[in-house]
Amino acid sequence: MAIRLFVRMKIIRAVGIDDVLMVVGTIFTFGLSIASMIAAYYGTGKHLGEIADEDYVPMLKSIYSTRLLYVIGIMFVKLSLLWFYLRLDQHGYMKWAVYALTFVVLGLSIASALVLAFSCFPPAKFWDLTGTVPGNCMSATSQQTFYEANGVLNIVTDILVYLTPIPMLWKVQIPLRKKIALTGVFGLGIFALAAGCVRYAYVKMLSGTKEQYYELADSLNWCSIEIYVAICCGSAPSFSVLIKTYAPRLFGSYYGGQRYQTYSPSHRDQPLQRIPDRKQSWLGHDKNDTTISTGSQEAIVPNGGIMLRTDLHTEVGPSDPTENHMRRNKYDGGF
Repeated sequence: MAIRLFVRMKIIRAVGIDDVLMVVGTIFTFGLSIASMIAAYYGTGKHLGEIADEDYVPMLKSIYSTRLLYVIGIMFVKLSLLWFYLRLDQHGYMKWAVYALTFVVLGLSIASALVLAFSCFPPAKFWDLTGTVPGNCMSATSQQTFYEANGVLNIVTDILVYLTPIPMLWKVQIPLRKKIALTGVFGLGIFALAAGCVRYAYVKMLSGTKEQYYELADSLNWCSIEIYVAICCGSAPSFSVLIKTYAPRLFGSYYGGQRYQTYSPSHRDQPLQRIPDRKQSWLGHDKNDTTISTGSQEAIVPNGGIMLRTDLHTEVGPSDPTENHMRRNKYDGGF
């Protein structure tokens, strides 16, 4: 994510809505990771007999937070990807496909967040172990059914989000190299999809065990992994811009900065007749030898001749990368 922001702000100098959405999604994902670590500190990943009584309340509060942070974080990441697709093509079926998917992602995410937020009403009932808080909670069976259904819907939307742009890439008018590169980038989404499937498998395991807090640790870990992989996939085009901007510069300084100083009397050094020049500074001479001071060396040439030595210095480098990127369409994904 840091590389994406660096490329957008310093190289391309164009921050889009998809970048903002990805930043928001990343912030929520950081929150998810922190809440998961707090939950692990107090009890997740431990057997029931290993959790102290006073640790249940902070553990349950952390678990409650992770559920909401996951849903909101993955929603913003998916919306960022969908908005990026509109940068590539805003016409035809692609435009309406993105709008439809955006509606589906928003609808499912908001509905899931509301169900999770009010699975116990008031929410404090979720971590109430004394029974002093009035209210009601969904049964454990109902919550597990919701988790599994929500997991399936997430996988389906993942498939749609990651596959939607690929047919469009072979119709849009961009060079073949860019088509192949973008197809490869979007193909990386299969790793996020795989992480989501692994997370769903761990969620399924919760229904058949009495050690739910012990098994929950793996599920929370894969929640974070799924979103982080999706963030990396969505930020992959920025790596292309970074490499094309700085790698040529490094190669240019290596190859273009060499000095060709090979000495060859046959053609590098040309004996010339001494030509008086009022601008020339003569350090000293006699009728046979002349000492000449040049910008780089002194040469003593017999018989009053002047030995001319030519140092060839070649600098090869790319044109200003910032200017090149500014010339291109700032919505081309960096390719």
